[in-house]
Amino acid sequence: MTNILSAIDRIAFSIGKVEVAWYAILIVLGMMTSLIIAMTQCKRIGLTTDDTIEFFLWVIPIAVVMGRLMYVFVRPDVYFNPDVWAEDSTQVFVDMIALWDGGITILGGILGGFFGVVFFSISKRKKINFGQALDLIVPVLLVGQLFGRVGNFINQEAFGLPASVLGIPEAFPFAVFIDQPSGVSAEYWDIVYKNMTVVGPDGTIGGWFAATFFYEMCWNAVGATIAFVIWRYNSKSKRYPGILAFFYLFWYFLGRALLEYVRIDAVPVTQTLCFVVAPIALVLGVLYILFRENRIAFRKVNMAAQEGNLDSLVLSKWEVDNYTFTAKMFKKPNKFLSWLYGTEELVPVESIEPSSKEALEEYRKEMKEQNKALRLEEKAKNKEEWKNRLEKVKSFFSGKKKEGENLENAEGADSVEADGDDNVTESSQSDATDAGMLEANEATESVETEESSDRVTESENKDEE
Repeated sequence: MTNILSAIDRIAFSIGKVEVAWYAILIVLGMMTSLIIAMTQCKRIGLTTDDTIEFFLWVIPIAVVMGRLMYVFVRPDVYFNPDVWAEDSTQVFVDMIALWDGGITILGGILGGFFGVVFFSISKRKKINFGQALDLIVPVLLVGQLFGRVGNFINQEAFGLPASVLGIPEAFPFAVFIDQPSGVSAEYWDIVYKNMTVVGPDGTIGGWFAATFFYEMCWNAVGATIAFVIWRYNSKSKRYPGILAFFYLFWYFLGRALLEYVRIDAVPVTQTLCFVVAPIALVLGVLYILFRENRIAFRKVNMAAQEGNLDSLVLSKWEVDNYTFTAKMFKKPNKFLSWLYGTEELVPVESIEPSSKEALEEYRKEMKEQNKALRLEEKAKNKEEWKNRLEKVKSFFSGKKKEGENLENAEGADSVEADGDDNVTESSQSDATDAGMLEANEATESVETEESSDRVTESENKDEE
């Protein structure tokens, strides 16, 4: 187990001169898995499977291009060195777009994916909004990233500082054995190769380093689980569309910022960006939830006032205070506020008062019962749906069974008919034999009759004489 990585060849197979790496296969598998999961969940927000495929055709190409561009831009000494460009500008340009040689930054991919979601939302604005599209893509994005980290495992890249420096056990999953490191910047070569002093069973020389790609894989797995739970709840209530975008930016960037302290190939710009994005995403997410609560409560009161049903409405003190506060912003006509709150008419309510404690309790109880009934109805609907699916499966196999039985019966009937034909043939032959014997008897009797007649005639002639 010492050289757990050195036993894995980075090239899965070759087609002529083209080598297909395990990393490329894993990335494709990650994309396909994410697509399949999205196709099973898309109906929750009113999309079809064809829409989901189109969604991925928007997101993935733009994400790949942006991921490569950011990888190039943060390495100006490699790709924008004037001396290198003056020597061979064509080769430098080829190196810039050489995705086949590796080099994609996840941060650029996230930015490109964001643009892809924007373009898709615009094209499908009659079906879904931007927030719902983001909520669909976030959980599957975290799942897809798991495959990428397995690729880092095989490539022996994105690992951390030596285990001896960090004081962690020299065993997986805390550390990983590296004997063919890749993706290490020149300034870290000395640190890596000085700590490769362990001799493996097959004679390879390597060292134990922090398994940072495995740490991130576990972090993303926990994040994907949380995201799916939020998605299941939010896709039903539609209370906070787009909330998963804030969750992803906080969760992923926080984990990445902490791991940058340990990774051997850490880029200072990346760590700084992560520490800026994570807290901003958390604050914006909280503000977004507060705004949504404010908007929902405001629309509840305003729509009831427009319809003249305010007296029958059960309101808490917070809802009354919220409406009073929001109404102050609508004193002057404002198209932006009208769009933001989804109303063109503000109904001033002067005598609005909160409901009694008993009325609120009764209302909450009623809502609880109503939600329970809805859940039971949905559960029964899902049960009926699964029952219908099972019936279809059973009918399919029973149909196959009946076809087999019919085939056997048909073969049996053919056999019976054949036996019947044999019997008929035998009967015909018997009848023919009987007819022949009857004809022979008749012929014999005719001969005997003729002989008797001749005798009688001879006797009569003798008497006449």
